[in-house]
Amino acid sequence: MATEFVVLLPADCGHQLDAALDCLAPVSELESRLSVYRADSDVSRLNAADGQPCRVHGDVIEVLQLAAGLAERTEGAFDVTAGPLIDAWGFTTRSGRKPTADEVQQAREKVGWQDVQIDAEAGTVLLGRPGMRINLGAIGKGFAIDRVAAELNRQGIENYLLHGGHSTILARGATEPETDPDAGWLLGLQHPGNPHQRLGEIRLRDVAMSTSGPGKQFFHHRGKRYGHVIDPRSGWPAGDLESLTVLTKSATESDALATGLFVCGEQAARQFADDNVTPLYAVKAKQRQGEVEVRMAGGAVWAGVEG
Repeated sequence: MATEFVVLLPADCGHQLDAALDCLAPVSELESRLSVYRADSDVSRLNAADGQPCRVHGDVIEVLQLAAGLAERTEGAFDVTAGPLIDAWGFTTRSGRKPTADEVQQAREKVGWQDVQIDAEAGTVLLGRPGMRINLGAIGKGFAIDRVAAELNRQGIENYLLHGGHSTILARGATEPETDPDAGWLLGLQHPGNPHQRLGEIRLRDVAMSTSGPGKQFFHHRGKRYGHVIDPRSGWPAGDLESLTVLTKSATESDALATGLFVCGEQAARQFADDNVTPLYAVKAKQRQGEVEVRMAGGAVWAGVEG
């Protein structure tokens, strides 16, 4: 996951701080199972299993089952096996390069969520294509946040905001639970090209929010920008939107859907949001350089005045 997890409490809930910090303990446990950046993690062992069944922790089974469901819902736009394509485009090493058509095709042959074979009863997973491997970076963070939230709830902590690297957030209760319990938490939607500019404000209460987009991870080749979010179906970077923000009840779901719907593009993402009553904010570039507009769907609203 390679990110920092933070829990925020209302000002008058300082007495709960130590208990809240203890609830972050599951993050390190999940890191040891889900991270591709640890050679001894369950996921790393699975990726090195060379097409053989690999016994993994139940958390890995659970995340992969959730990932399969979300891949199906997004018609393959979300796919935890897209790592070879990310490698081909140089984003794994943050170098950025445009691969040849043959290189893209070779990478695509290693990608396909349907070929991740899960045997929950045996506790094993088999990667069914040569060279296939999984990367849970687009869902593991949300899963960890949901796990921490469950611990907070068990401790009786009802008002908090959790985030993992700011891109996935879960809000419960309110910032002023005694005086304004229905107000929730007020957050700004950041301009994808200017971290100091807000596009508008969103009020969160008992909901998760995730944002996907190239951010600073892109490169230019012959005057065209290529971002790091790759469409696993085509093998090419998704490029219809500047960013996409989605709100759902689960941080796991919002984390994965933000990536999957960003890949889908504006039209398909907005249709999904309307069909599933899922608030969505799609940020699209205007013709004038540096300017963007926000297109909303799924019942999305602003809490305050747009910036």
